[in-house]
Amino acid sequence: MLARYDTALVPPQDRIAYWHDVVCANYVQLECEIDDAREVRGAIEIKRLANLSVSEISGTGGRVRRRARDIRRATEEFFLLSLQLEQTTTISQRGAITTLRPGDMAAYSSTEPYELSMASGFRQIVLQIPKPSLLLRMPDAELALGRRIDGSTGAGHLIGQSILQFCKYTPESNEPLNDHVADILASLFSAALSSTSTTGASELSSSTQLLLLRAKSAIRHHFREAQFDRVALAHAVGVSVRRLNEIFATQETSASDVIRETRLQMAADELTDRRKAGLTVSDIALRNGFSSFSHFSTLFRKRFQTSPREWRQTKSQPHRGSAAGD
Repeated sequence: MLARYDTALVPPQDRIAYWHDVVCANYVQLECEIDDAREVRGAIEIKRLANLSVSEISGTGGRVRRRARDIRRATEEFFLLSLQLEQTTTISQRGAITTLRPGDMAAYSSTEPYELSMASGFRQIVLQIPKPSLLLRMPDAELALGRRIDGSTGAGHLIGQSILQFCKYTPESNEPLNDHVADILASLFSAALSSTSTTGASELSSSTQLLLLRAKSAIRHHFREAQFDRVALAHAVGVSVRRLNEIFATQETSASDVIRETRLQMAADELTDRRKAGLTVSDIALRNGFSSFSHFSTLFRKRFQTSPREWRQTKSQPHRGSAAGD
């Protein structure tokens, strides 16, 4: 699916509201602030491939903020990767500030507050992918967030140029081809984060962090097994259940909560994945580690405020908005 949005299509007095609505509808709920309200320019071309979206954004300088109250209302979790094409963008998350110049990249998470500040005349590519999908490829992706990926030389340049080339692809009626392109872009997203990894980095210096990474990796590999619980996880990591509880307590959560959340997020993802359209809701519940459909339905409704069937029906509808063209 391809959609285009442009503030030039609406009257000047409506452009700020239009831009805010377009950004929130296509990405995540945000607060938008324009530097010069007298001259509002913005354009987005967005392509949706499987469960991944890729877009090119340009416009007037300004800021967008992802606030705690926006996150509390969210039902979906994403990683986003910005590839700067023109001017600069500054990304602030977790107390770290990263400035991207043309060619540079950085990733951030929709589940934590952040702010993006764009210079006037900016242009960038944004890849957006559900967190569970990327974490299956790269369990320690969280550790690479907010780091500038230098696009001028080496791996950063190669990955950035590859993303730019594949972003030129226009979705076709050939669904298998679309899915392959989405898979390549997801792999490039993962590769971009991997290029920032440094063995012995401060984040990995403590045994607790190492065990946490091992535990999260084990969850990603075993969550589809209905009998996989915190006891099985502790055995897989090689620690006691008590020690496992202490490790997850440092993240203000529990092992059981993370296993359940992983299953729910992956089920929610698969319910709207057209490649899984032939599976029933019960099939998807079972393949994601839920042994009881009624229990899955209860947990899903509590987490997403809707039933699995309603989620599939609503989220599978083609996105509708004030697009310049489809």
